[in-house]
Amino acid sequence: MSFVIDYNVRKNRIEVITNGITEENAHDYNEQFAEIIEIVKPGFTGITDVRTSKSVLSPEVAALLAPTGEMATVAGVAGWVYIADAPIWIIQMNRLFGKFAVHYKTREEAIAYLDSLV
Repeated sequence: MSFVIDYNVRKNRIEVITNGITEENAHDYNEQFAEIIEIVKPGFTGITDVRTSKSVLSPEVAALLAPTGEMATVAGVAGWVYIADAPIWIIQMNRLFGKFAVHYKTREEAIAYLDSLV
């Protein structure tokens, strides 16, 4: 699988790790994300780790994934972070989710930030 989406009930946090989302699996990603969004409680947080992704999102895939930001907003996201170490990823994630997502280079920094929100 090129991505994993989990929901940590105790922390009310969505956790995503991806090593590449393509047009072929973007629909699956959106379906899994939508299923999890249905069970989160308002004030949830999220984290996406793209450090192992082999390439950035194509414009087509970015367009397919764009609705997930709106889904999270409607569901009451308190904060979202993404972990990226490549400048192109940082630019792309800011473009897609900049209205509520912040960037960190390490998981430890990202978790500390999210934990400070609750």
